[in-house]
Amino acid sequence: MEIGLLNQRISFLEHHTKTDDIGNHKAQWEEAFSCWAAVTPKSSTETTEAGVTKEIYSIEFIVRQTSDTMRINPTTHRLQFRGLTYNIDSILPNYKSMDYMRITAGTRRAGEQDDFY
Repeated sequence: MEIGLLNQRISFLEHHTKTDDIGNHKAQWEEAFSCWAAVTPKSSTETTEAGVTKEIYSIEFIVRQTSDTMRINPTTHRLQFRGLTYNIDSILPNYKSMDYMRITAGTRRAGEQDDFY
């Protein structure tokens, strides 16, 4: 892949639990780092549950393998692209050439958001 195809800026968010002055725990997402990526739309599906229509949009991101991107975990990281926050579905590193990795992520563009985020 040519480096010039990595033409979109994405940010990775990391989950942290903060404790306030009286001991309450609150989940927060903070930006860990940003990098350049090649972005390819994968699918867009629409479902209706209990009268709520949900549109789920899936995208594939190709990024360079670095020490930052190799520590990404789907349970503790999310990514932001063009104002939308995406949940990471899968990460496929290339262990043979160690140059690029594929990240598949999805977001809800319409309908109710997930309660626990």
